[in-house]
Amino acid sequence: ACHSNFQLAALMPVITAGASLIIVEKYSATRFMKQIRHYKATVIQCVAMMLRTLLLQPVDPEEKNHCVREVLYFIPITDAEKEEFEQRFNMRIMNTYGSTESIGWAITDPPVGARNWPSVGRAGLGYKARICDMEDNELPPGEVGEIQIKGERGRSVMLEYYNNPEATENTFSADGWLKTGDQGYQDDNGWFYFVDRKVNMVKRSGENISTTELEEILEQHPAIAEAAVIGVPDPIRDQAIKAFVRFAPGESMTLAEVEQYCKDHMASFKVPTFYEVVEDFPRTCSMKIEKKLLS
Repeated sequence: ACHSNFQLAALMPVITAGASLIIVEKYSATRFMKQIRHYKATVIQCVAMMLRTLLLQPVDPEEKNHCVREVLYFIPITDAEKEEFEQRFNMRIMNTYGSTESIGWAITDPPVGARNWPSVGRAGLGYKARICDMEDNELPPGEVGEIQIKGERGRSVMLEYYNNPEATENTFSADGWLKTGDQGYQDDNGWFYFVDRKVNMVKRSGENISTTELEEILEQHPAIAEAAVIGVPDPIRDQAIKAFVRFAPGESMTLAEVEQYCKDHMASFKVPTFYEVVEDFPRTCSMKIEKKLLS
């Protein structure tokens, strides 16, 4: 409860609407659906890990008996996972994109009407969004570039980094757009698509590789419950790729089998060099994998 999402996208909307906010001590996949029914929750926030662990639970005849209208947050899951989750639990996912610097969800699915999965939505109320190249020139639809956000400084986007004018200056374009550092693209109808965080891009022999893409491929294997991919130093190729995997309960694979799966499903230049099996991952307070602690 110490991060900006809790403050700006959970607590403040609840106070504004005169609603109730339920905070549990710790997420538990075995208790979550029971808690939803007990408290009659109508809107919930989930990260991808939560959806995946819920899908691993035994089917409960009561799991569709709830009041949930929307499942909110940026949820990078596969098409198959989304379809399975929505059909099994009779819940609708509302995808979003934002950052601490954008003070919340600058791009979001509409609360009503059609959505366009896997898009993260359109520019939200009070925001503009665009895709730019490295010189801050706006790119046409379909081209991948940096996601940039326009809002009111100090109100809908950050005012500054505290006591760090140089970092503040580097975070805004000359015409006042917030440079997120994240990669994405826009289609002809104004829907935005997230490709990856800049920090999740590995540069290997001059090729930019999305670790999120590789994680999604690994997690499509039925034996792999969760994966994390990072770049590690390589004196020849800039960076090498290392994959960490956590197996689903009762499942296992040899590292050779994991590597062969990657070779069968990834372009050759994207196949990880190193592999490691973990029992669990270090996590942030919002239950995201804390990749900086992996090595």
